Parts: sequence; structure tokens; C-alpha cells
Amino acid sequence: MAFDAAKYKNSVLLPLAKDKSRLDLLKRVVQEVQGATGARAAAKLDMAELFAISQGMSATDLASHLKSLEMTCNKQKNLPSASLLKKLLDQLGKDKILDPAFWASLAADRSAALKGQLADFAHAVAEEHPLDVVTPEQLADHAAVMGLSGVAESDLFAALAGQGVQVCDDFNVPSVDLKKIRKVSEFPEFRTVVDVVLREDAATDIAVVDELAFGSPPRRIVLEDVRDADALLKQQQQRVEPAALQAAQNALAALSLLSSDDDLHDLVLASVAETAESLVRRGLPKTQVRKELVQLGLRDLDASRLVAKYSGTTQVRGLGYVSELLADGALGEARRHLDGLSEVDGEDADERARVTASVEAAENKKRKLVSQYQEFLKSRDHAGAAAALRDALAVDTQDDDLRGKLARLPPLPPASLSLRVDGRSLEVTWSADGDDAIRYSVVRTTAEIPVDHKDGDVVAAGIEATKFRDAKAPIGTLVRYSVFATRDGSSYSDPATATSVVLPTPYDFAAAPGTTDVSLSWATPPEAAGVVVTETAPDGTRNEHRPATPGQLAVGGLRTGTKYRFSAKAVYLLAGGERRESAAVELDATPRGSIRSVDDLRVEAAPAGHAARWSSVVGYTIELWALPITAHVTPATRITSAELTNLSGRRLTLRPGSGGSGETVREFDALPDVSLLVPITLDGDGGLVGTPQVAGSAPSVQKPTSERFGDELRLSWEWPKGDYMVEVGWRVGSGRSTKRVSRTSYNDDGGVRLPASEVSGEVTLATVVRAGSQEWVSAPISVPVSGVAPVVKYALSVKRSKFGGKGTVAVSVESAQFRDSVELLTVLKEAKFMPNASSDGTVVDRRMVDLSSGRSSFSLDLGKVVAPFWVRVFPSSSGVRVEDPPTSQMRGQ
Repeated sequence: MAFDAAKYKNSVLLPLAKDKSRLDLLKRVVQEVQGATGARAAAKLDMAELFAISQGMSATDLASHLKSLEMTCNKQKNLPSASLLKKLLDQLGKDKILDPAFWASLAADRSAALKGQLADFAHAVAEEHPLDVVTPEQLADHAAVMGLSGVAESDLFAALAGQGVQVCDDFNVPSVDLKKIRKVSEFPEFRTVVDVVLREDAATDIAVVDELAFGSPPRRIVLEDVRDADALLKQQQQRVEPAALQAAQNALAALSLLSSDDDLHDLVLASVAETAESLVRRGLPKTQVRKELVQLGLRDLDASRLVAKYSGTTQVRGLGYVSELLADGALGEARRHLDGLSEVDGEDADERARVTASVEAAENKKRKLVSQYQEFLKSRDHAGAAAALRDALAVDTQDDDLRGKLARLPPLPPASLSLRVDGRSLEVTWSADGDDAIRYSVVRTTAEIPVDHKDGDVVAAGIEATKFRDAKAPIGTLVRYSVFATRDGSSYSDPATATSVVLPTPYDFAAAPGTTDVSLSWATPPEAAGVVVTETAPDGTRNEHRPATPGQLAVGGLRTGTKYRFSAKAVYLLAGGERRESAAVELDATPRGSIRSVDDLRVEAAPAGHAARWSSVVGYTIELWALPITAHVTPATRITSAELTNLSGRRLTLRPGSGGSGETVREFDALPDVSLLVPITLDGDGGLVGTPQVAGSAPSVQKPTSERFGDELRLSWEWPKGDYMVEVGWRVGSGRSTKRVSRTSYNDDGGVRLPASEVSGEVTLATVVRAGSQEWVSAPISVPVSGVAPVVKYALSVKRSKFGGKGTVAVSVESAQFRDSVELLTVLKEAKFMPNASSDGTVVDRRMVDLSSGRSSFSLDLGKVVAPFWVRVFPSSSGVRVEDPPTSQMRGQ
């Protein structure tokens, strides 16, 4: 599978860069890999995830994958995660990261390392939480801090279970009135209100958080138990101290007014939670508070959860804490703390009175807002009712009953309703209010507003989207669309409504241009009464046509090659005889002759670049595209602009040029290289492909030289980079001859040799570029041809020892014409081909050779050489012509 750089960035690099704990772990591993631990330290990381390694990758797959990954990391080097991962790869080394066995061993080591990390993690959490309970949120925080955020929850749970730590969800303590049951816990007969309900049983293992039950197996405590307890208390009233009896009777009376078993659960949980919070506020150790709660009959786990909930937030607090709760909108908590807060010596009575008055004022405000909500609800002012409930919840944020009432209110009507005609369909859109639970129904009527969500044609029901497309909207008729919102499918908002008339435009609008006319055609819905066509000329002149023949119109008297715009509107007759027109559809049309491709393109040099010529195509625009010379296009076929661009083509900017009748001439800037020029006869998005030509600029040869050797003229030069040939041209009498030379033949012959007797004038060199069956010859450059220079001949004896490969050469120089000293260069080249110039190899000797006697010799130690090798002698200047010996003397084996 190909490496997806964007996916890797979003799934690995960005999340890792934002996770400080995992980033710190990565830094430590990078440091440890450099140390004694080495590559084994990487097992602390999920390397397969960090480097997106898939199981079963081969060495070839790894090489390609990691190359792409490193490129992505380099591009994202501003992310610390990218730079660290790149550094880790570099430290591990290519020999490891490209070996599938290395990644397999890492996976095995990772399993062992993860066990150790989980054991350390569980031990640390157990020490941090002596009550042996944590919430999922606390677990996630601890795991993130210790670099285990990617580990499955089940593995974390299992590790904690080994240390006796349980993961339990957090819970909310209900806000209920405890005044009538709080008194019972003051008497030794009743440890908690549960003892009042279960009069005969000294209940143990009492669960109050997730359920209200006791014993093992657990038995639920329900309202039926309250009625039984009331009857039993009346039978045993002689055995209960009067004050305790009165408190129990008051508590049972309050419990009997509850409407459900859930209400009983809420009240008992709130009562026991108040006891737990009171114990925590006394400053007792957490484990001691848990012990006391267990002595009150609570299940050990529930006692731990209650203590954990309050030990993190509850301190020994007084009236100031009540004010803080009130300011935070926790009215129920504030009242519960105030009622449970005993007066202490030295307490400011005025402060208590002020705090009590603040709580009572908030309670009065809440009651007033709830009353307003009820009035709004009676008048179906759902917006006002929702506002009153939200204000009440701002006073008491923990009142789940108010929150439930708010959730059960019908939503507000959808906002920003809009209708848009699209052909024969109509699109209805509206805005959502951010509540994911809301669903919508769309009702279509003629004109009246529907009474409810079923009053009319229900075209959509229970949809989540805020958009609906009615593909069967009535045409030419005023229609109303109403959108209702609901959360539960039973209570609906008032509708948001809007009206529209669907007037479809003509369709299949087409034009067939002639030389001086355009034939138009179209189709309309059967409900349309006719069509209006408008013709617009380039100068803005408009002519309106009302076709007599349905679906067609011929417009004549137009100018060839001129583009006209035509628009068409459908006409509809509404109820009452009102005439309405649809939106317009438009097209452009240009009268012209038959289209054809350019088959006679000619390209030549021009003062400012190039000039192109072709036979004019009347009524059509011709573009020139420059494509790579290796591109392939087929003349007389259609091609789009996108296809030309995909072929790495570029449109040339053309300037008008001067040409004859029936001929089009365009000039354009010089091309930077040799290209395949393709003429395109435009027709829509693209056009017809013409016959291409090769043209442009090719690099010239460098440092051309000519030397005369007896009856030969020897040419040499430096080749341009690329796959080119060179055309050599020279004059022969009054005529001209040419010769094509490839780089291979040039190297084999040591240059180009021409018969000196044939060369009567200048010699030229031109670069030749071939593209299939076509070629382009660059402008030639001239090569200076020198006069006849004295000839110096030399002979060589080249040797190479079989042991050590050291080379030597003995050089003998003579001249029948030259009697002076000449500077000669001895050049060594270790290659298949001989050196073509003194620069094409290594100059191993430069010396003045005295030829006053006509002959001279010398020997050279070439050092260690690699066969095959060549030794060749060159003059340092053009004063003499050096004539080479047979190639067998110059070549060393």
C-alpha cells in the first residue's frame, strides 16, 4: 500500500506533538538508544504505530515506506514529533530498520516491556489512591502521564486489578430535601436511614451508589419496604425510645410520599453522602472514613467511592464554602451544607444570617423562574419556557429535574429557512441549533401554514440533515414548505415556513453553428407555455425572439467568426393568468465553417524568437502548445486542455505576424529547449490536433577546434549534455557536404577526420535533436580552420607490470620539418576510449622537447595504472601539428 503522508501527519505526527507525556517518553528512548541499552530501548514504544509499519512488510517494502516517511518528517520538521522520530530512525541505522526481522523482534520485546510498564503503572496508581478506586478520567490522566495513553483500557484495568484497584464511574449526588430524615441518624437505633426502612435487619453490605440494595446476593430496597417498615414500627413502638420513634415516624412519613423506587434511591444516596462528607470535613484520614462508613453498614466499594468523591474537594469548611457553592450555581449543595453545618463557638451570627438569606433568596428566585416556566408552557411559548428553565438552572445547576424538563420541551423552530429552485426540484435548507438529538420533518402545502407536522404532504420525516431536496415539487404553482423540529418524535416545535414557485428552466439547450447562422434547440417541462430567446452580440446589441416552433429556432444574418451569446427563459402561466418567466439558461455560439486540423505547420527563426505559419482555418482559433519531444499525439483527433496539460504541455503566447492571403502567421518567444509544437484547432474545451513539428533551441558544442594532419583535417569539441547528434558541414568547391556524427563514433575515432583536400572553406557544427521520425537542427557554429603547420611525429612503447600494475612509457619524437624546441604534453587516460584533448585525461608530463637534431626521446614512470589505459601526446600550442602513432602503440593493457 502506498504511503499516505497526509494520513500519517494527522494520525501520528500531530497527536504525538500535542501529547507531552508520550513526547517525553520518546525523548527518553532516543537518549537510551544512544546509550548502553541500544536498540532494545525502542521496545518501550509502539514502534509499529509510530512508523506506520504493517505486518508482513518485506525489505523492499520497508525501504520504500521509510523513505517516504522520512521525507514527510523532513517536511514537518517544525513538529517536535517529526524531528524526534527522524532522529530515532537515524540512530537505529539502516541495517536494522530495513530488516523485517528487526521489526518482528521489536514487537516481541514490546510485549515484555509493556508488561513491565503496566506493572509499574498499577503500583504507582495503587500508592496514589489508597482507597483502591479510580474513575476512568483519573485512569486516563495517569496513563497519559506515564506514556501509556495508547494502551487498551482492558489492559490498564487488568493491571490495576492485580493491585486490588477498581475503576468506577464518577457519580452525581442528587439534590434533595433531607430535613425530615436527617434527625434519625442522631439516635443509636439507626445508623442511617436504611436502618429505619429495614427495621428488623442489621443490614450489611449496603449499596447506595449504582443501586439501592443490601446483602449478598444483593436484595433491592424498594418503596414496598417503606410500607412494611411503617407497619413494623407501629408494632414495636414500645421498644423504641420516644424521641427516636418520633424521628423514625417522621422519616417514614417523608419516604412514603416518594413516587418511585428511583426517588427512594436518590434520597438514601444523598443522605449517606452527607454523612460521608461530614466525616471527611472533620479531617479524618481517608481509610478511617471508609472504615466508619463500613461500620454503618455500607458496602466496602461504595464507601471507598463516596470517600474518594469528597476527599479530593472537601475540606473543613464553614459558611464561606456555602457562599462559594451558591456563587457556582450549586444551590442544592449550598442548602445541604448550610443545614448540616452546626453552629460553633465564636461564629459570627450576622454572617450565618447573611448566608442563610442568600440561600433563601436563590431558592425564591428559582421558584419564581419555575413558575414562569409553567405559565409559558401553558401559552405554548416554548422559547420563553426554555429561557426560564435555563435561568433556573443557572441558579441551581445540579437540578436534574429541571434539566429533564428542558430536554422534554419542543425545540425552537428551525432558523434561516430558505428555498432554492434547481431545475424541476426544490431544495429546502435551514440552520441547526447545535443539538445532535434534534430530528426534522418537512411538510408541503399549497399556501396555508400547517397546524402540525402531519397537516399536509409529509415529504420528509425524522431526518438528521438540515437540507432536503424535493424532486417532485409542483411546477408553476405557489407552494409552502414548513419544517418542524423534534427531539423525541412526539413533541414538535412550531414550524418555520417559506413559499416559492418552481419554474424550471429550459434544458438540453444546444447550438449548431453554420457559416452565418446558428440553429438552437431545447426542451421544456410540459407545464411551460413557451420560451423567450435573447440574442446578444459582442457590442451588447440584443434581439428577442419568440419561437413559433416548439423547441427550435434558427437565427440568421450573423457574422462569421463572431461569438454570440444566446439565453432562453421558459414562460409559465400561473393561476389567475399571471405570466412568470424562469431563470435563463445561456450558451455561446460562433458561426463558422467546417472545423479541420492544421496539417501544414511550418516553424522558422524570427528576430524575436520563432515564427509559425499555417493555412488559415476560417472561424476557428488556433493555439500552439509546446510538449516534450517524447510526447505522442495523433493528428486529426480530439484532445482537451486538461489532457494537454497532463502531457506536460504549455500554451504558447502568440503575437500577430505578417503573412500572405489565406495564411496565418504568429510569432512567439524563443523556446528554452527543443519541443514538440502541436497546433490545436479550438472547439469547446480543447480541439483538433494538427500535425506537430519539432522546434526550439538545442545546446551547441563547446570549444570546437580543427587541426591539419597530413592529408586530414581533424575536428574535436566538447559535447553538450543530452542525447544529441552533431551535423558537420563543409564546402567542397562550390557545393556543400554534411556528415552526421554520434557521440559513440566520435569517441571511437578520437574526433572527426575530414579529407583536407575536400575542405575549401569554413566548417560548421550544428546540434541535431530527434523526436520519432522528426528532427530539429540548431543554428550552426563556425569552426576556425588553421593553415598548414609543421608536423611532429612520435612513437610510444607502453608497458604495465603484471605485479603491482605500474606503468611506464618510452616516447620518441622526430620531425622532418621542424628544427626548434616545442612544448609537449603527455596525457594518461584510464578508460576504454583515447583522450581527445589534453583536458580529456591526466597530464603526466609537460616538457620542452629539443628537435634541433630532428629527434629526441624520454621515458616516464606512470605509477600504478588500471587497464585499459591510453597515452597520447599533444602540443601545448597550435604552432605544430602532432601526428599520432598507430593506436596499438597508445593503448596499454
